[in-house]
Amino acid sequence: MVTITIPNDYNTPIGNFKWIPEVAATIGTFDGVHCGHRFLIDQLKEMAAEKQLPTMVITFDVPPISVVRPGTPYQKLTTPSEKLHRLETEGVDYTVVLPFTPHLAAMEAETFITTILHERLHVRALLVGYDHRFGHGRIAGAEEYKTIARPLGMSVQKALPTEINGMPASSSAIRQALEQNDLALANRLLGYDYILTGKVEHGFRIGRELGFPTANLTIADRHKLVPCDGVYAVRATVSGTQYNGMLYIGRRPTLNNGDQRTIEVNLFDFDQMIYGAQVRVEFVSFVRDDMKFDSMEALRLQIQADYEQITALFATEQ
Repeated sequence: MVTITIPNDYNTPIGNFKWIPEVAATIGTFDGVHCGHRFLIDQLKEMAAEKQLPTMVITFDVPPISVVRPGTPYQKLTTPSEKLHRLETEGVDYTVVLPFTPHLAAMEAETFITTILHERLHVRALLVGYDHRFGHGRIAGAEEYKTIARPLGMSVQKALPTEINGMPASSSAIRQALEQNDLALANRLLGYDYILTGKVEHGFRIGRELGFPTANLTIADRHKLVPCDGVYAVRATVSGTQYNGMLYIGRRPTLNNGDQRTIEVNLFDFDQMIYGAQVRVEFVSFVRDDMKFDSMEALRLQIQADYEQITALFATEQ
């Protein structure tokens, strides 16, 4: 996969893009690169094969909402690097990252199709999502695109929607599932286990005192969606090696931790000092809600029960 980043002033001379061949392309935010996105990419590959063109996925460096409605809270399923990694595994020939700037947000659909898609990126065939709209005010849809694209020699095709168990596979549905503590549904719609990546920071070492040392994770991207409070069965990758484990998200009510929310992972069969390391966590299953215990011993016994439940879960997968 070749990744192309467009300069954010959009004034780079068109001649600088002459090396890009004519392509079949689709465009979208692609947050999560979930089952719906992959179905769209499969349709793109079919269209590209029919027209004997390489494939191109066009996405944005930031979610459009962050520019169109600045100050509005938003959460992402994937960071920029996670999204590009997911797209790379889909076998796309080219991925283009467009800086979503106020200039781009204000651009009319006709200008966008003509100057960005046609002149710079050499899009000859465009596949648009079944509910996708772009251009200032989002007033133009597939039929309007066809009218604009036809004189340019560009064909426009509307993609088919996809559903998982009768539910549309969409980024908003996955966010909602994670926010409503339905990890199983979120993972089905994603087509893989939800992922968080964090840096190991120093904690209070309470887990070690309880017999279950934990790595305290800090998530660098404040817009990355963190699942609901509770205990999870996870797979965690450290320095290229994967370990089973259990992860806690919450405010540690037994310890009177106040409003400070922590993310702590206990790695099974692991005894290394990894402060400063990056840990990639895959959320396999939700185990229980966060709760307050009457004593540290009661907390320790519950953690032991969590450990036994999670190890049994992983044992059934072998």
